[in-house]
Amino acid sequence: MEILKRLKPGDFLIVVILLIISFTPFFMVHNSKKEGNQVIAIVKVNNRQVKKLSLDHDQKWQYQRDGKINILQVKNHKIRAIDANCKDQVCVKEGWKSKSGDTIVCLPHKFLVELKNENQIDDE
Repeated sequence: MEILKRLKPGDFLIVVILLIISFTPFFMVHNSKKEGNQVIAIVKVNNRQVKKLSLDHDQKWQYQRDGKINILQVKNHKIRAIDANCKDQVCVKEGWKSKSGDTIVCLPHKFLVELKNENQIDDE
């Protein structure tokens, strides 16, 4: 109670402004998940796009070339590498990805999966 007596009207204004600022990231994340901002997986090999995968449909997709194999699984709006015939298996160990900006990388195969919002792809 003693603290409340010491506060001036300007102090209350500062507290309200700080509360509004603290909730700004929540609203930004909430708005980024609106309809039309679906996440798409862009698959590249040797920096060349070979496939676009929608995360809206559960599926498995295999890339095979020159004895190099990478298998991706899409499930519940997430994607992961479930198998690769590279030695280190880093891409398989990465697990599920679902957010724009996430990547799955298999360096030995020069295989890259980039997750982007659908509207980011249209702008490129």
